[in-house]
Amino acid sequence: MIARRKAAVAAVVFTILVLASVNIGWWWYYRSMTTYLEEQLSRRLTGAAATAALHLTPETVNNLLLDNLDTYAETILYLDSIAAIGLLSEATILDLDFNYLASTRTDVPTEGYLLARRNLDFLQIALNGQTTASALYNIDGTYLKSAYTPLYDSDGLVAGILAVEAGAGYFDLLATLRRNLYILAGGSAGVVVLLLVFFIFYNRRMAAAEEQLFKAGSQAALGRMVAVVSHEVKNPLMILRAAGERLEKKYTDPEASFITEEVSRLDRIVSGYLSFARGDAQVDKTNIDIVALTNKIIERMRPQFEEQQVELETIFPDIAQDIPADPVGIRQVMLNLLLNALHAAAEQDGIEKKVSIGIENSTSKCTLRVSDSGAGIKPSQRDKLFEPFFTTKTQGSGLGLYLCRKIVEQHGGTISVGDNESGQTTFTVVLPKGGASR
Repeated sequence: MIARRKAAVAAVVFTILVLASVNIGWWWYYRSMTTYLEEQLSRRLTGAAATAALHLTPETVNNLLLDNLDTYAETILYLDSIAAIGLLSEATILDLDFNYLASTRTDVPTEGYLLARRNLDFLQIALNGQTTASALYNIDGTYLKSAYTPLYDSDGLVAGILAVEAGAGYFDLLATLRRNLYILAGGSAGVVVLLLVFFIFYNRRMAAAEEQLFKAGSQAALGRMVAVVSHEVKNPLMILRAAGERLEKKYTDPEASFITEEVSRLDRIVSGYLSFARGDAQVDKTNIDIVALTNKIIERMRPQFEEQQVELETIFPDIAQDIPADPVGIRQVMLNLLLNALHAAAEQDGIEKKVSIGIENSTSKCTLRVSDSGAGIKPSQRDKLFEPFFTTKTQGSGLGLYLCRKIVEQHGGTISVGDNESGQTTFTVVLPKGGASR
């Protein structure tokens, strides 16, 4: 089971890693493509700016600074031509204060280029004599990039800047790619969720099947063991019965009859175990007074409670309570529950050691509750308490509660464990008051 779970977990982890790797690869491709396209645009713009600046002589720059109209007209025509050839959205010449000297724009701002573009750092690089491209910027939902190159006067000093601008048209392509990547990532997440649901469902089904096989195997082993042990026990029981009958005839003391009585009870228990082993167990019900039967069991066990210094509290109805049940089986259930409660309470130190047994009757059912002041049962162990061979004790076969459940179920009843209002561990047996159950 553990190996199967590990294999399932490994398969899920592998699938998640593969899908994660594919998604990471696509996003890495997207980021690489974005960087590549931006770098290509920067190269194109810086190349166009540097080439265009070669034809803007120092004399042209000086004339523009002196507002020469003929030079201005020629420069505008030149800027329009390089904008058309380079697929530029704008080509502009600025002075050192970033005011427009010439531009392909028809709506030249009066507040200066800087306020419109806010690329002071890159403009400053151009003023220092280097050609550079700005970062992408967004104006009215359109992504743009500019390149700046210095223009020199007749003294060889930087007297202006040529700025060229183009739109990042590839953003539409990237937006489509990004949208597809989101769809791919969402689909991958959906696949992972479906795989997880499948593996969880598969694991639960397989775990349930393995648990059923384990229980079937355990019960088969239990049957074989009980058959062997019961067969071996019956022979000495016959000898004890014969000895008890002779003692009963020879002595009139009440103790003499205990041997025969208890041997008969053991014989019926062993016969019941054999029936469990063969799978043909039947319940022969008769009307019994559950209160009287419980009081009789308590009287036999009272010395054990006194020896362990455990208080025994009984909460019984005042009148007889008859139910249809097998007295041997019900006696076995009560003995097992009381012994377990006694051991649990006796192991605790520093608190009041107490066991409570109560009986409640209604028109349709009889409820028996046994509580103890012990350390309690962990929630993770409660579901396993009634399985064969499971025990929380250092000594014990783990068969007592399993057989109790079998006996109660053969009576058509239920047995469960939980906590009462005081926080004590409580075993609850509910027996129906209907007809015989086979």
